Amino acid sequence: MDAIDLHCINPWEVSFLRQEVGSYFAHGIEFAPGATVLDVGSNIGVFSAAVYERLGGDARIYAFEPLPPLYATLERNARDFFDGHLTALPYGLASGDNELDFSYFPAATIFSSSWRDQDNVEDERRRVTASIVAMIRQGDLGRVLRRVPAPVLRALVGRRLRVMRQIETHRVRVRPLSAVLDEQGIDHVDLLKIDVEGAELDVLRGIEDRHWPLVRQAVVEVEGWGRNRDTIREVFVAHGFTVSAEQDAVQQAADIGLVFARRT
Repeated sequence: MDAIDLHCINPWEVSFLRQEVGSYFAHGIEFAPGATVLDVGSNIGVFSAAVYERLGGDARIYAFEPLPPLYATLERNARDFFDGHLTALPYGLASGDNELDFSYFPAATIFSSSWRDQDNVEDERRRVTASIVAMIRQGDLGRVLRRVPAPVLRALVGRRLRVMRQIETHRVRVRPLSAVLDEQGIDHVDLLKIDVEGAELDVLRGIEDRHWPLVRQAVVEVEGWGRNRDTIREVFVAHGFTVSAEQDAVQQAADIGLVFARRT
C-alpha cells in the first residue's frame, strides 16, 4: 500500500514524523492483519497511517488527540483515508478523568504538550534545535543540508523554531485508558504506542490491573531519558513484559528515547 498523503497543518511536520515513527517498529515489535492498535498522542495520524499501510488497511486503530485544531485534522484524515478503520477520539489519556491546560504551537504542532509553557519554552526550543541538527548531520533530512557547518545549521534551525514562541492555551479533557477500553469494548491491544511529550507515566497509571493482561506490546517515547527511562521500564517489567530501551544520536540530543515492551 502506498503512503497516505495525509491532510496536515504544517507540511514539514509530516516528513519529520514519518522519519520518527519508522524507529517504532523495532526490537521485535510486530503485528498481523486484523491487529488492534492504540495511537496515544496521535497528532494528525502519521503513526496510524504507518500501521494502516503496513497491514494493507486491515487494522482497528484508536487514535487519541486532545487538541482541537489537531483533532479536526485527524478526524478529517480518518474520514478520507482510513475507510472506517480509524476511530479518532477527542481527548488525551492520563491517570484520571480531568481537564488540563495544553500549550499548542500552531507553527510547530508536534511540540504541543501539557508539559510545555512560557516558563520552559526557551529551554525546550534549544533541546529541539539540537535534535533536528543531529538528524540533519546524519543525513535523515537530505544530503545537501548535511554539508552545512554545524554552527550555521544551529543558527538556521534555531531561527526556524522561533515559531515555538507563538503559543495558544487550550483547556482539554483527559481520561484514564481503562475507562476507554471499557467504553469502546476493546478486549485486546496488539500494540500500545505512547508519544505524549512528557506525560508518559501519567498515561500508564491510567491502566488498571485488570486491563494490563490485554496489552500484548507497547512502544513509549520517553522524555527526560536519564530521569524517566528506568521508571517507565519498571512499570512494564512489573506487569510481565520483556523490555528493551534504545536511544540513538538524534534522540540523545533531544534527551528522549524509546522503550519497547513485549510479552514473551
